Amino acid sequence: MSMSRPLLAAALLIAMRLAWRLDARPATFAAQREADARARMAGRRATDYALENIREEERTHIARELHDDLGQLLATLRVDMSLLMQRPVTDEATRDLLTGMDGRLLSAITSLRRIASNLRPHALDEGGLYFALQSLRHEFEERHGVACELIAREDELVLSDRYSTAIFRIVQESLTNIARHAQAGHVRITLRRQRNTLFLSIEDDGRGIAQADMEKPTSFGLLGMHERVWAIRGDISITGSHGGTRIAIHLPLPEEAGVQACR
Repeated sequence: MSMSRPLLAAALLIAMRLAWRLDARPATFAAQREADARARMAGRRATDYALENIREEERTHIARELHDDLGQLLATLRVDMSLLMQRPVTDEATRDLLTGMDGRLLSAITSLRRIASNLRPHALDEGGLYFALQSLRHEFEERHGVACELIAREDELVLSDRYSTAIFRIVQESLTNIARHAQAGHVRITLRRQRNTLFLSIEDDGRGIAQADMEKPTSFGLLGMHERVWAIRGDISITGSHGGTRIAIHLPLPEEAGVQACR
């Protein structure tokens, strides 16, 4: 009888340890799954970041080629056309032909500038992010007849080219989606900086995006925005209601961006 108590205690101890291990195993598996999910997300963001850098470099290269080569050629042709039109022409049909050719050349130059600007915003190189966003806002108003308000401080938007380009593209894609789907009458773009975090919100008073629209696999504009935000390790949320749609983005900025902004 005296021997049964130690055996019973040992059996209880073994059972308790076995039960603890069985209880702990799902928790360990769950923690491992969560760690794996975080690692996959980090790997995806790193891949998105690298791919976006490659795409942006290609866009910049093509835009410069278009502007420097084809743009200069078209501009030279238009100068030659203007000189030719100054010469006396007695044939009315020839005069009409020259006038039509000059108009088509001007349309080609305008289209080329638009395409090059979509590939690489020239305003970013000319005046930085604040100037580029102001140009984008003005162009949006002129083209779509929708009031667009930009609330930002120029000194808070002195960022590296990588971040300036990403933020410009995000706002550009948002305005494109608003023009296509929102039926809005007013848009407000707000950028606010707090230490090394940039808060960006884009709000409209349109019909409001539905949850089903955000989950469509063909919503390439929304998918592109998410990928751009994730590529620079930011967070994005999109909410819609009867009062419109709001896009809220938090972007962590590198230390050098904060130093640059203080200069």
